[in-house]
Amino acid sequence: MKHIQGKHVFESLEEVVDPKHTALLIIDMQNGLASPEGYTARQGDISISHQRSIIPALLNVLDSARSSGVRVVHVQVVFDENMASTSPASLYSGARMRDFGAYWGHPASSTRKSNRKTLIDGTWEAEIIRELAPQPNEFIVKKHRNSAFVNTPMDQVLRSNAIQSVVVTGTTTAGCVLATALDALWYDYYTLVVANCIADCFPERHQAGIAILGERFDMPSSDEIVALWSKQRVQAAA
Repeated sequence: MKHIQGKHVFESLEEVVDPKHTALLIIDMQNGLASPEGYTARQGDISISHQRSIIPALLNVLDSARSSGVRVVHVQVVFDENMASTSPASLYSGARMRDFGAYWGHPASSTRKSNRKTLIDGTWEAEIIRELAPQPNEFIVKKHRNSAFVNTPMDQVLRSNAIQSVVVTGTTTAGCVLATALDALWYDYYTLVVANCIADCFPERHQAGIAILGERFDMPSSDEIVALWSKQRVQAAA
């Protein structure tokens, strides 16, 4: 740790992810977005193979977080059946996103409906996938926008539990992961992103998100994070 104008600033990744002040954020790993039977998988022109591929590494990080005393926050994107929380501007933007695959050189869809009609709060589609199911002592933060900090209790939950650092994982790389990581930094949290625990629907979109995230954030692998937490767990036990 170094001292700058009376402020104590972490110098190493090991200091940043100390379990005493760190939370693991798992973004939008829900049935509708990451289950083979969910909304996204049923579209046909969007692949969830990347979301499925990160589950083993994400489980490894989650298990390590749980055994190390790291706070776990599951984030769900949900909508109201009557669209009470959906603004006209959001609907306008959502119409563009229906064919976002075409922007990345993939086939467009003329039949896809907005996921606002699918990820309804309280339904199976909105639930966290069974592989990552929350435990009773873990937090769930529901959001209506890309960022997990916009009009949610996320900041209050983190500060109420003395969190200084967040480890961001989940989907999608260039969407909700990017928005949440940036907002976490703007809210003055040490922020890092686990490189092999984030996913997107299109490789090009994933790479674009990685490029932006990599400019600003540490992006260790799941093995690096698990090794750090394992080391700190051993030190704490000693």
